Amino acid sequence: MKGSTMGWFTEGSDHEGYVVCVFADGIYGAGGKHRQINLMTPGGRTIWENDTDPDSVAWRPPSQVVGWKVACSCAPHRKHVIMDQLWTRVWDPTEEDLARRRIYAGDPASDDATYVSDREDLEPLFLEQWHCHIAPDRHAHTISTLGEQLKKIETQLDEAVAAARADGLSWDKIGRAYGITRQGARKRWDTQEAST
Repeated sequence: MKGSTMGWFTEGSDHEGYVVCVFADGIYGAGGKHRQINLMTPGGRTIWENDTDPDSVAWRPPSQVVGWKVACSCAPHRKHVIMDQLWTRVWDPTEEDLARRRIYAGDPASDDATYVSDREDLEPLFLEQWHCHIAPDRHAHTISTLGEQLKKIETQLDEAVAAARADGLSWDKIGRAYGITRQGARKRWDTQEAST
């Protein structure tokens, strides 16, 4: 993951997870230019200084960041979700405590708050939150993928049994090849044979 505008993507579903900056007044931010964090609503929409000027994205400096949250753009649900857990910014490196979600991101003059998601020690912690959020969709995708593979394999198996029967292979040999009894093989495939 690079910066707070790039994130994690799921295979088979349309989720993009990333880290947003939190400001003291509850406004969120992500992306932007050097020393500028673009502001966004909780719904993921960009905040503009002037609605008629496409170059007027509202922004704040990294020195105003007070914390971070994990967010997800959930395309299948057409929504933007910001997780509840807040990672609080501390101003002294000795106060950093990742177990208590306290992060040191440089002194106020630093741009480090913008790039906290680049820290290799933090990314697994952020990912853990995001994985909890996307778990239902990941499971559904796995089930769907395996179900499709199983249907293809069952079709191939049925075709192989039909071809074997057409070539005179006994139910006993087919059952042993599949790992079931002769009766089990006949019960499973005999109706298909009769219908062809």
